[in-house]
Amino acid sequence: MHINCRLAARLEAPLILQLWQSAASWLLEKGIVQWLPDFFQLEQVLGFMEEGSDVYIAESEGLVVGTYVLTWSDPQIWGELDHDDAGYIHRFTVHRDFYGQGVGPLLLKMAEDHIKQKGKTVIRLDCMAENPKLNAFYRSNGFHFVRRLDIAGWSANLYEKK
Repeated sequence: MHINCRLAARLEAPLILQLWQSAASWLLEKGIVQWLPDFFQLEQVLGFMEEGSDVYIAESEGLVVGTYVLTWSDPQIWGELDHDDAGYIHRFTVHRDFYGQGVGPLLLKMAEDHIKQKGKTVIRLDCMAENPKLNAFYRSNGFHFVRRLDIAGWSANLYEKK
């Protein structure tokens, strides 16, 4: 599958929001309480776009297959480990119609390449600690466990790749 991944335009913010909400609904249907559809709002997408993050949209043959956000700092999650040599992947989402078709690993590699193009040497992400499939996915794609973070009612595992 050929995927074109590019920075999303402001006008595409509703589409990004729809991807996030759809993924959250799908997770809930699977019994995974990771994201809640109502948590996501258009202002969040626009906030990422306006506050220095890079919001990417991925397409194949004219269809949207996924999205991710790259940030250049994440002290809220990474605390004292946050540093300038790292790029952080957030809101990594594959459209459900393309699940199981190899889109996830391709998008992850594209995100890594975008981070490297910014001169960063460390690629980081976090995911819900209680989602074993997602944790296994990141480990199988070369990410190494750094630590677990427990914050008021939720837990995340922090991963990085150098």
